[in-house]
Amino acid sequence: MTGGSGFVGASLVRRLLSMGWQVDLLLRPGFATWRVPAEQPRLSMHVIDLTDASAVEALLHRLRPRHVFHLAAHGAYSWQTDAARIAKTNLEATRTLALASLKVNVEAFVHTGTSLEYGRKRHAPSEDEPAEPEGAYAISKAAATAFCRDLARRSGMRIPTLRLYSVYGPWEEPRRLVPSLLLHAMVGKWPPLANPKTARDFVWVEDVIDALIIAASRPLADPGAIFNIGTGRQTTLGEIVALVHGVTGCEAEPHWQSMPDRGWDTDIWQAETRHAATVLGWTAQTTLRTGLQRTIEWLQEDRERLDLYQGSLNLTDAQPR
Repeated sequence: MTGGSGFVGASLVRRLLSMGWQVDLLLRPGFATWRVPAEQPRLSMHVIDLTDASAVEALLHRLRPRHVFHLAAHGAYSWQTDAARIAKTNLEATRTLALASLKVNVEAFVHTGTSLEYGRKRHAPSEDEPAEPEGAYAISKAAATAFCRDLARRSGMRIPTLRLYSVYGPWEEPRRLVPSLLLHAMVGKWPPLANPKTARDFVWVEDVIDALIIAASRPLADPGAIFNIGTGRQTTLGEIVALVHGVTGCEAEPHWQSMPDRGWDTDIWQAETRHAATVLGWTAQTTLRTGLQRTIEWLQEDRERLDLYQGSLNLTDAQPR
């Protein structure tokens, strides 16, 4: 598994361990350690350059995995702007790992894509629509999906791509929208906010983990199938602020457009989920309100974790209200 030190990967690691799986993490040099579980007997870590084809192939020959979950990515966050690193991580590493997986006969290589591969649509795009990505991150992810789809169809190896929408929940990067909203609201204020009409399809991380595991185990008529993983319902920034107000009681007045519009902001962004429901039998189960409440509970259950999150946003001196 790659990306195990990241947000979604951290949740997948914990779920697989709870299911009794042996989990081998392929981690980049200098990986962040704060999300990785400590001292787990069925968890092994291997520091490796995923673009080093011979090293990756040798490691996979030794490990002989049944399934490979490929979640490593770069460029999804606004502060990750190195185009060369984005291409190397998202495309070159995917190619190297997928080809090595083919050589060792893995049962399934589950690739994670992004809804940004579609580009700007004025509707919920289906998986068979052409990709029209904008920017280095979306372009590199669309190229990786195209490579995986072609390799799957030529080789017969199962390589489904799950195009994730706006995943949120435990272990998310503190500076992202949902944790930033919650952490600020918990101390009685709001972060800088963009246009309230900006929309996203927010999907609970544990629902996403369900989809990843199903995709790894489900036989597929199309070995390179693509699946949209979202709720099929969009939520505007104004609506999620209202929900956060409801679960935290924050009485501060939000200051709209105190953050300038971003190039990728849009008022229409939602998943078309019928293909995932039909082929995988998967639909998102968790409402946004429930997910927000669970995220708050997760933040509050560990004082050290809460301090880490608040410290990332310079909220450690603020008093809850």
